[in-house]
Amino acid sequence: MNKHVASETVVPFRRPLEAVPRWEIVKVMSEYLIAAILHDGLDTSSDIDVIECLLSTPERFQSRVVLNHLDDALYEAKQQLIARELGDA
Repeated sequence: MNKHVASETVVPFRRPLEAVPRWEIVKVMSEYLIAAILHDGLDTSSDIDVIECLLSTPERFQSRVVLNHLDDALYEAKQQLIARELGDA
């Protein structure tokens, strides 16, 4: 007999973090930061707010990963926002 599986119980396939290159982790994190800055008014001057934002992503990054990549992700996000701002002018 086939039983219906609720979609909430299915865990999507995720690559092990060790298999993901650093640049890709930074890129994903910076995209979340950009979205949070633009849509949620994330205050990037508060490290705690930025860390909480990255810890609450669907990827569920571990705190060590967030702390190791935080500076690069924040820098990348700010650079993309500046480029966007200059492109709109």
